[in-house]
Amino acid sequence: MGERVIHILPEQVASRIAAGEVVERPASALKELVENALDAGARRIDVALERGGAGLIAVGDDGCGMSREDAIIALRRHATSKIRDESDLAAIRTLGFRGEALAAIASVARFGMRTRRTADAAGIEIFAPGGEVETARECAIAPGTRIEVRDLFFNTPARLKFLKRSAAEQAAAVEAVARLALADFRIAFTLSADGRAIYDLPRAATLAERIRQLFGARLAGRMLAFDWREAGMRAWGMAATSQESFATPRMALAYVNGRAVRDRLIARAIAQSYQTLLPRGRFPALALFVEMRPEEVDANVHPMKTEVRFRNGGAVFELIYHALRARLADQTGSAAPAPAAAADPIEPPTGLAAHPRPLRLVVDQAIARPAVQAPLGLGYGGARGEAAALSAPSRDGAAAAADSASVRIEAFAPEPRAAAPAAAIPRYAALRVLGQIFTGYIVLEDDEGLLLVDQHAAHERVTFERLRAEIRAGGVRVQALLAPATLELERGRAALAMANLDELRAAGFELEPFGPATLMLKGTPAVFGPEGGVKLLADMIETMGEGGARTRGEGAFEEVLKRLACHGSIRVGRTLRPDEIAALLADLDATEFKTNCPHGRPVHVRFARGQIERMFRR
Repeated sequence: MGERVIHILPEQVASRIAAGEVVERPASALKELVENALDAGARRIDVALERGGAGLIAVGDDGCGMSREDAIIALRRHATSKIRDESDLAAIRTLGFRGEALAAIASVARFGMRTRRTADAAGIEIFAPGGEVETARECAIAPGTRIEVRDLFFNTPARLKFLKRSAAEQAAAVEAVARLALADFRIAFTLSADGRAIYDLPRAATLAERIRQLFGARLAGRMLAFDWREAGMRAWGMAATSQESFATPRMALAYVNGRAVRDRLIARAIAQSYQTLLPRGRFPALALFVEMRPEEVDANVHPMKTEVRFRNGGAVFELIYHALRARLADQTGSAAPAPAAAADPIEPPTGLAAHPRPLRLVVDQAIARPAVQAPLGLGYGGARGEAAALSAPSRDGAAAAADSASVRIEAFAPEPRAAAPAAAIPRYAALRVLGQIFTGYIVLEDDEGLLLVDQHAAHERVTFERLRAEIRAGGVRVQALLAPATLELERGRAALAMANLDELRAAGFELEPFGPATLMLKGTPAVFGPEGGVKLLADMIETMGEGGARTRGEGAFEEVLKRLACHGSIRVGRTLRPDEIAALLADLDATEFKTNCPHGRPVHVRFARGQIERMFRR
């Protein structure tokens, strides 16, 4: 009989393999320890770092603590208080559940833990370098737990080499704490690094207050509260106005049932919600909380628990899109009141310790779905159209009716709608018009200061929304020319235009080939009127890339509409009469997403009265 080649890995080797999955860097170890503290019901969590966490990660909490027996067994792999059997994996209600974190962290560090339950006379202190328990003795400690992780990766030098500079590791650890503190805003957090205080966050009453603590009053003051319930799920939180954006998506923070996640479906829903509101390459700031039955989401996808899988991803996408798009359509006021509970809440079990964010299932007999509508029209350069309803993608009546009696989920969460003042988005037509400067910018005045309105960006947004409404209503309305016009093209452009006739026709141009390099134009989009149709078409063709009018992905045809709206809108350099200015401002007020052009550029810039007075040293 040959020598056996299949072996069972020793416990220490298996733990170090798990550490490679769970403990990617100090920030990931810190995340696991803080999540354990939250699951233990802590009301205050203190974190201390040295050398970015590579030297020391210390996490202290005032949670439920552990007995001597539980503290010792907690360092073994797959030791957990939160999962009893396989069925529990289908309804996870805690942040931690895999039972790998402490064992994995201890196996690659000099690990120390002190813990005590309220009912115990003394606590227990454990020292376990490399995961091997060397010391377990009684100690004096207040109820709760303190864990110290020193010299991370001291016994795995290959892993240690891959750590970044201390400053980079510290930044990642600070970001991890900020993510957790944002979700659990009713819990106090402190964070120090190399003896220097980074965060001292008292308990916050509202999400807006925690945002102000973490990111400052300026950003908090530009956040809009939203709350949307649909199909037994809820999406709520705060999102920055379309005039606030960042170079990376790091400020777009998403949570599912209180768990911070990085999910492609959620990221795509956020991106599509801000489509046409932010410039290319810019990203929003928001804190998005998605709540649903634990059975509807699988958190056991990745060892670090930052990825999830939804049972009905399409419904989650629609929920997020509707919540954000409806809120961004009107950035002037606070969110609509949440539906009132129609039945007593049912508290689900939360495991060993009471979790600070219990979910409550509440039956709603009727969940109102606010409409997203705006009348659109142009009072200059073309005919005024009838009001067109613009809405986010909606399901059919049967699906909507199915939502009329559904289960929604409430969390131990704030009432964010009254938490922070929304950024002031004016009604442009109600402001005093001072005139036009540089033949491109309309100057408006209110009691708070001056506004400069980019006339091209404003007209472009109005035109774009009008065209999009017509597309959704069946197609861009075409106005026939009294006499057909011909457009002669260079041969290369002609071939490109011929290949994209269908797209150009869909954009509202009634075209026919008229020779190898000539097009005959019989009609133009009615929104622009018959004047300038030939020039508008020539501009469209001239700016076509090699891919022509075709683009890929969701909302592909919107790129064509953006181009059409851009070329068909009034330009900087055109002097407007007072009646044209008034008509433009009125139509802008009647338009959704009026603060940005379809490419994301701002429609207006505000100069506060105080800012102007300071310039004159008043």
